Amino acid sequence: MITDKLLFRFLNQETSNKENRIIKDWLSGNPDQANRLNHLKEILESADQIINQEEITNDWNTIESKLQIKQPALHIHPALSVRLAGIAAVLLILVGSGLLWFYRMNTHIVRNEDQYTKSVFLPDGTQVDLGPGSKLVYDSEFSEGIRVIRLTGEACFDVTSDPVHPFTVIAGLAKIKVTGTRFVVNASPRSKEVEVSVKSGNVLFYNSDTMNKNSFRMGLVAGEKGIFYPALNRMDKTSDPYFHSTP
Repeated sequence: MITDKLLFRFLNQETSNKENRIIKDWLSGNPDQANRLNHLKEILESADQIINQEEITNDWNTIESKLQIKQPALHIHPALSVRLAGIAAVLLILVGSGLLWFYRMNTHIVRNEDQYTKSVFLPDGTQVDLGPGSKLVYDSEFSEGIRVIRLTGEACFDVTSDPVHPFTVIAGLAKIKVTGTRFVVNASPRSKEVEVSVKSGNVLFYNSDTMNKNSFRMGLVAGEKGIFYPALNRMDKTSDPYFHSTP
């Protein structure tokens, strides 16, 4: 049985390989479980913050004042007050964790506003270590097997294996497609260059779904790095100097 205690141990990297496999299967079996795991992670990272009812009320008032929200002269039902307090608590936990989640229609956006790497679990059980200032975006269709995400910045992906539903990362003007492996992507928003370093398995690195004179694609295996230079219209392959130092 998957308990919160087990999941907290998993987040603290205290579980065995067998337990890790069980949790991975549990995550991939129901996309909603990722929300539960991410919620527990936020609680764990904010454990040093004690938020009581009075603090929630004060912080909600602070949020309202910063957003310049004018409180209408209406009697608020007690149930609504509790709901507002809950929303405030969630906002505080998200801000405190450094991860900001946005939902726009069917689009999910995750930003790492902190100065160090944060772990995020996708609905299929894939773990993403999102670098500082980085952002990833995925649609609700992800839960239906269309495993496509967009990345700005840097992230390490530990992809849950699923040969039937390939996992695709769109980074700048390049794409990375895998079925289940571990790799690092660095997509610089300034230079537009995209780097892919493979830590295990293999990936397909390319810039176009159709082949023409400006199309590039290459296979990369563990220990190799691919770099796409849009300004030079070139894609190179080299060895990853940090491969053996990566756990």
